Formats: sequence, structure tokens, C-alpha cells
Amino acid sequence: MSKKKNNYETAVVQLYEREYSKGIRFYLHYSVNGKQVREPLKDLPLVQKKDKLNYYDVKAKAEAIVFERTKQIREGKLGFSTKNGKLLLKDWFAVCVERAKSHEREDSNRHTWSRTIEYTGEIVEQYHSNAKLAEVDKAFVLGFINYLKNTYVIGRRLPNAGQHMKPNTAKKKQDALCYVLKLAVAEGKIDRNPFDQISASDKIHGSKSTREYLTEEELKKLAQTPTDKEETQQIYLFMCFTGLRISDVKALKWMDIEKDGERWQLRIRQQKTQTPLYLPLSEQAKKFLPERGDATDEDLVFADIPTEQAMNRQLKDWAKTAGVKKKVTLHTARHTFATLAFTKGGDIYTVSKLLGHADIQTTQVYAKIVDKKKEEAVDMLNNIL
Repeated sequence: MSKKKNNYETAVVQLYEREYSKGIRFYLHYSVNGKQVREPLKDLPLVQKKDKLNYYDVKAKAEAIVFERTKQIREGKLGFSTKNGKLLLKDWFAVCVERAKSHEREDSNRHTWSRTIEYTGEIVEQYHSNAKLAEVDKAFVLGFINYLKNTYVIGRRLPNAGQHMKPNTAKKKQDALCYVLKLAVAEGKIDRNPFDQISASDKIHGSKSTREYLTEEELKKLAQTPTDKEETQQIYLFMCFTGLRISDVKALKWMDIEKDGERWQLRIRQQKTQTPLYLPLSEQAKKFLPERGDATDEDLVFADIPTEQAMNRQLKDWAKTAGVKKKVTLHTARHTFATLAFTKGGDIYTVSKLLGHADIQTTQVYAKIVDKKKEEAVDMLNNIL
């Protein structure tokens, strides 16, 4: 058995022929999203080289397929493998839900990432029941986005039953589908995430919310105000000096805190995005770590954390006692870390890495907050003379 390569140096798709005992079979070789694909042209008949008329006829058909595949790749229309053609989308959602649950604590509240994925899977099934994973293309995604915006209504068991989703809620469901498809690409189930093929204008964008944060003075005032909810105080201040989400604090183990030379740092996988984060620990942050005692590497750093609802109630009371009039919640700690990092001179790239943002535009929001404060400070000087 021999193999011959045709001369297609300038083509995206290359044509090969392999000679078997029953004749020659043509193959295509190309790359999609960095993955090598070898596609046998089984619809074309095996041909004998000595039957020149038939051989060149079949070869011409193979070259026409080369041209078509090249065009499909360059236009982004090719990107799904057929090896997982029977895998149902709802079954892949179930796998993703279980994976998300494996990273969550048993006492997590109902507003978890796994529940968002699960709920999104239910909506996707209503939109297109028994869809196969390999069938999810650009048209499918655009149709689902339109379904979320204009067709889907909330179930009757909820207080807002019969209403359309608010933009922020619909965006979470859109992001969950994107996440599920991204995992499918990473696992080799599909070759391309169709979300990469749609424009930003076609996606759902949540309404811009006010990112509440504490100033340096407010943070000091809060830290200096005693409270009988010491664990909530400790966790919140630790978050203010690390920028961690509460989900990451809940999952933090002693093995995640390690010494690199003279510096302590965190090495974690973020619960929300599953991306790794390497975060140097400041001396301030270390002050709010509990005593390790005889805890093992596998033990949680913050072992007995109240529910998020309870902590937010405690933070509200604590802020009121401290004279901080802003609405203080767990997530304001992350906003506080980001704005203080910019205020102290951090550049956007560094702050983005500290927050574990995949897109630097997400970090830009905090930079704009600080810029606005600088403008307000300068404007205060206008009426001096």
C-alpha cells in the first residue's frame, strides 16, 4: 500500500490518495481550530490508476470538494466533528451540571453556577428538544438567543410567572450555553464554539448595574468597627484584600496557599470560570486568614461559613453600625479590591490578572470608575478662585 500527496501547498485543504488492493481512495487533510482532520471521501468510488478516464474523472470531483472545504473553512462554516454526532445536547448539559456541582460545597445556596447550567439546559430543551450536540451551529445559537428575548416566559411556580426574563437573567442563560459549548470544544466533542461566529450586537447584554464599592476611608471605618459576627467580618475583609469571589473563598483549602520564595500566594481554580488564578497575598490579606492549627492540606481554610444570605444581612447591620451608608454585600468586596488597586496605581493589565478576568474589557469598568472619581476631584477645584 502506497500513499501519494498531491501538490497543494497554497491550499487550506490538501488532497491525498491511497492505493488499496481494490483501487485508489481519495482523502482530504486539513486543520480546523488547530485540530487535524483526515477525511476519507467515501462517497467517491474506488478507482484503478490504469483506468485513466475514470481515474481523472473521480480526481476532478475530489478537487472540487477540496475547493468547497477550503471555502467553508475560510468562511468559518466548518467546525464540527461527526464523531460525536449521536451525543444529545441535553446529555452533555447533564455532564456539565455534575462537573460544576463537584466544585461546589454541599451547603451552597440555590443560586449556584451548576443550577444556572441546569436551568439553562431545561430552557434549551424547550427551545429544541432532543437536539444533538453536533447540530448546534450559528443558526441554533442565534435562534436560542431570540427565544430567550422574545418567546420564553418564566414558569408559573415563580413570583414573576408569565413574564419574559430580565436582560441580566437572560444573559446568564446565554453565557451558560456558551460555557457548555466551550467545554465541549475543550473535550473534543465539537471543533468550534458557534458563539465565536456571532457578533457582539447579536448577543444579549445585561443592563449596566452600579458597581458599589468602598473607599479607603469607608473600608478603614468598617474594619475598626467591632461586630459579634467575627467570621463574616474576617471573610469580607479577606475578600477586600484579595478580590476573591465568595465561591472561591468557600472552596479555598490550605493546600492552595503556598510559599514562593519569600512570598505567599494563592493557586486556585476559579469556581465561576474554572480558570486558574495565581494571586500574591499581601500582608493585609494574611491578617484575615484564620489560624491553621492542626488542619491538613485538604481542610478548608474557612470551615464554617454562614450562608450568603445570612452574611449579607450581617454585613448590612455591620455597615450601619460603622456609619457606612452604602449597600454593603459580599460582592462589594471584589469591587472594592479592584477600585483600590487602580487608585493605588495598578495598571489595567495587572489588575485584570489579579481578578482573573478573561477579557480585559471587564476590568475596564473599574478603571472608568476611578477615572470618574479623578474628574470629580479636579472639578471640585473649579470654584476656588
